[in-house]
Amino acid sequence: MARVTVEVLAALLGLLSAAVILWRPAWAFGTLVAASIWVEVVHAGTVSHWQYVPWLVPAFVVLVRAARAGPWRIRWEPVVAWSAAYAVWVVLVAVVHHGTGDLYYAAGVPVVLVTALVALPRVHAQAGGRPWHQLLMVLAGATALLSLAAGVAALGFHQGFPVPVGSRTLLAWQWPFANKNTLGFLTAFGVPAAAILLVERERPRWLWWIAAILSVMGLALSYSRTGWIAAAVGVLVVAGVVYGRRGVLWALGGVVVAFALVTAKTGVHRLISLFKHGLSGRTLLWRAALHVARSHWLLGVGPGQSPPAMAPYVPPAYVGLTPSNGPLETLVELGLVGLLLWAAVVAAAVVAAWQRATSVRLFGLWAALLVAGLVEQLAESSFLGGISFEDYLFLAVLAVVVCWRDQQAEPDKEAA
Repeated sequence: MARVTVEVLAALLGLLSAAVILWRPAWAFGTLVAASIWVEVVHAGTVSHWQYVPWLVPAFVVLVRAARAGPWRIRWEPVVAWSAAYAVWVVLVAVVHHGTGDLYYAAGVPVVLVTALVALPRVHAQAGGRPWHQLLMVLAGATALLSLAAGVAALGFHQGFPVPVGSRTLLAWQWPFANKNTLGFLTAFGVPAAAILLVERERPRWLWWIAAILSVMGLALSYSRTGWIAAAVGVLVVAGVVYGRRGVLWALGGVVVAFALVTAKTGVHRLISLFKHGLSGRTLLWRAALHVARSHWLLGVGPGQSPPAMAPYVPPAYVGLTPSNGPLETLVELGLVGLLLWAAVVAAAVVAAWQRATSVRLFGLWAALLVAGLVEQLAESSFLGGISFEDYLFLAVLAVVVCWRDQQAEPDKEAA
């Protein structure tokens, strides 16, 4: 019965997202970003193909609207060209390793990349909208709401993720996700996004203040160490871009205060043990991944196949886990060529953003989200071309740049 309920929920979320895009095509970008977050919520309830429905249904509507916008004339700018090369390589590697079930990636990754980097810009050019602002608002709003839900579940219903911290066990916030690190991944984007909305004086400011406070609480109490670091780096970049050295110092002070509050709850020795425990586990995975990569450096082991490939080289408790590192996962699954193509996509987006941004400030704010995402990927797995938000948010940050080619330049707002 529970599974049927989750499947019905997935279908309703997909239909709701599709209806929003049909009603307001200008909201397509933000709707797909929100849908990628719903995918992860549904995934916590059922591990089946139904978890993809909330994103696939609105994505189909976007593709249809893009097709109706006129003849397909793809502008092969570098970020799109490198993404196409990356998609071709994924298909090639998946076909080579077809015996392990990787053909899902062979169909899925190209569809996701075309939807994000080709179809969405076409819909945006026709319907208007503000993709950059939609991305920020969805990230900040969703992070705040889901942090609130996680807090209510933990404090009101004692539902969370038990985290061993020294001799104590703390209940980390996680619901409605399956893992506390999932909430941490979202807050790594959501906290800098809320900071950008505040410094850009986006109205209503009181709403984004509430979003920022709730997001920071969710970040701290998720006990996602990577999320702490990634969000702090993103906020520091925002502060440096907007306020210069003084802003960085103030932001550092805020990070110190937040860290002191967490330490007061956890204890210094227990907090140190928490970091040591997490790092030791990941280093085991990284060593195993590097061992596999050395033997499959050209074609990798196939997309999605890093867990079984690493299984012989990790303790039983770690069997079934990915490398917990986005670039390393790409190297293991797609080989050195795949990793170089992944890096080329990111580099092309950075160059395009620098050329199209109306100011250094705007480029810096975009870069804050990118850097936060890159830092998060150093200790969490992510796949360029996936549709759960752990994969799609990073692609959405890159997709903003492609949409910029059709946006009218907007004047800078005064610093707060």
